[in-house]
Amino acid sequence: MKKYLPLLLLLLISSCAPVPKTPTLILSLPTLTATVTPTSTPMAVPWVMPTPPAEVITSGDWIEPYVALTFDLCQDPQYPAGYDAAIVDVLQRYDVPATFFMGGDWMRTHPDETRLLASNPKFELGNHSWSHADFTTLTAEEMARELEMTEDMLFQLTGKHSQLFRPPSGEYNDLSLQVTSEHGLYTILWDSVSGDPDPTFDSVTILAEIQRTVRKGSIIIMHANGRGWHTAEALPSVIEYLQNKGFILVTVSQLIGLEPKP
Repeated sequence: MKKYLPLLLLLLISSCAPVPKTPTLILSLPTLTATVTPTSTPMAVPWVMPTPPAEVITSGDWIEPYVALTFDLCQDPQYPAGYDAAIVDVLQRYDVPATFFMGGDWMRTHPDETRLLASNPKFELGNHSWSHADFTTLTAEEMARELEMTEDMLFQLTGKHSQLFRPPSGEYNDLSLQVTSEHGLYTILWDSVSGDPDPTFDSVTILAEIQRTVRKGSIIIMHANGRGWHTAEALPSVIEYLQNKGFILVTVSQLIGLEPKP
């Protein structure tokens, strides 16, 4: 998976950074709902057992035709992001599953949207850290706090915990893998890239990128925080292409065997 990072690091960082001054198209402006106050100290974490392997997962197996659509919902606390409701509308219209990797600070400013996503039985919610910090620059204690505060916010809003973690910008090291594992979370990256944080990637380009990279077992990365500029526009074509090619859409937990496949 590291082979993708030099090309996509700037795009992934920008997906949670300040909005470009002149994007080609804005599908949803950042709209913040009432915020939720995080707990002052992380609560006891009941999700720490069992301990998964301290390794990176970029896909499921390459044998069966299962594919997972994933969407990041992240923000730098200094630069709040939005929520692209049109993406969720498309997923619901096609009645397909998806996995959302949610930042703790994003959930804090979007409690109603978080509860809405949690209410859909076909949607899975993952941990995407609290502040979208680069985990390769943090101490073990700082990483633990990022994970725990995010889990606490998720539980406070939805009564659920996650079993998946996506490191911000796809950056990780041996220490972050170990800390994530000790918190009972699987580290999830991707192997099929949409390129949707780039405002110049229109719906045709996004579809072409997914067509170029998707295969059996793929995890596809997109963004639903208003900074996947043409994602909602491209998503119907993406879903129809995958289904017409015989791919079966599942959550990440289903893809990697944590939950039963359909």
